[in-house]
Amino acid sequence: MVSLTTNEAEKSSVAEFYAGKSVFITGGTGFLGKVFIERLLYSCPDIDKIYMLIREKRGFSISERIKKFFDDPLFKRLKDEIPANLEKIVLIPGDICIPNLGISAEHEKILVENVSVIIHSAATVKMNEPLATAWKINVEGTRMLLALSRRMKKIEIFTHISTAYTNTDRELIEEILYPPPADMYKVHESVKNEITEEETMKILNGRPNTYTFTKALTEHLVAENQAYLPTIIVRPSIVASVKEDPIRGWIGNWFGATGVSWFIAKGVGRVIYGDANYIVDLIPVDYVANLVIVAGAKNGGEKSKELKVYNCCSSSCNPLKYGTFLGTFTEDAIKHKSYDVPKPDWFTFTKYKWLMILVITLFQLIPACILDLYRLIIGKNPRYIKLQHLVTQTQFTVAYFSSHSWEIKADRVREMFASLSSVDKQKFPCDPATIDWKEYITDYCWGIRHFLEKKK
Repeated sequence: MVSLTTNEAEKSSVAEFYAGKSVFITGGTGFLGKVFIERLLYSCPDIDKIYMLIREKRGFSISERIKKFFDDPLFKRLKDEIPANLEKIVLIPGDICIPNLGISAEHEKILVENVSVIIHSAATVKMNEPLATAWKINVEGTRMLLALSRRMKKIEIFTHISTAYTNTDRELIEEILYPPPADMYKVHESVKNEITEEETMKILNGRPNTYTFTKALTEHLVAENQAYLPTIIVRPSIVASVKEDPIRGWIGNWFGATGVSWFIAKGVGRVIYGDANYIVDLIPVDYVANLVIVAGAKNGGEKSKELKVYNCCSSSCNPLKYGTFLGTFTEDAIKHKSYDVPKPDWFTFTKYKWLMILVITLFQLIPACILDLYRLIIGKNPRYIKLQHLVTQTQFTVAYFSSHSWEIKADRVREMFASLSSVDKQKFPCDPATIDWKEYITDYCWGIRHFLEKKK
């Protein structure tokens, strides 16, 4: 953990940018959003306010949700060292997918009068959400937020969190805006009506799912905003556990690479659709948060015709192969005896779907039936067949990404990091070339056991 004296902290130009300013964050209760908030409150201690869009969810009130939010170990150092900064969070009741974001006139006035920075990370990340739903949240939600940003009197920067997989039709992806996958007006007209799965596939025009498709369209909506105010796009790849601060290995959910790699390490998953030599483009969640904070400071208030895109990725400068990634996971599982089925290091890659299905049947489903039969015999409830439903669903969900390999350039990110002062480099590490994958994955595995499985 980096510890800086007061004199050193005063030399942070990034922290100075945020001093006295207020930030509006959407998606703040999510995995990435939590880290944004912790990093801003801790590393930019003189920030004025963080306005946080939040809605009631699954029967939990807003007050109940925020209490649970701050109970996360992620906020421990903030509570211990700068507890007063927690009072800088201002909740804005609302919803990204209802008219005017569901924000009251009173709260909208507060935002319009006070916000200098917007970090927009709210989105549906479900890969195969119905197109109309993905459009409503990812596209229309962003459109409403952009309209609100143009009314803000102190606004200096709008940061949109996209995904590195908006351009999966290219093997080399640079930090530029590529042509949209479809005509936005025509897609808008289509989603007004009920459309079949076959019609959806035609509209997607080669994109693997509705998530990457709508995020690609949204980038072009965001690009139009550059004519009104400084705007940037950050494209993270596969976001994984914290590398450095505030807790090495902290992880908040099973999404992305976490679920499928852990199933392999537990021995309940035995096959990956793809190639061991393909690149898995991981990026630590704190690196994403640091990049967003730094890029906001470097571009805030800057008058420019250029829309800057930052690819927050590792494949071009520090590539990690799938075989190495999953091999390290299984080695760690064997070392800590955290597997469920013997020989977790016996797994295979295949480029044939029929072989993938055969391996799943012979080495996942049949063993699951045997294990559950044994559990019934000894008086325990069956669990492995139910678990296999989740395992196979995850394997097929990630199949497109594990069966392709991309080189995603991050030159602009690395150049910006190189330009930082030594203090800011310490406080906001975000150069993926510096990651030691063996060390990182070991911490990642510990984080899964500790924060997701709740094991000591």
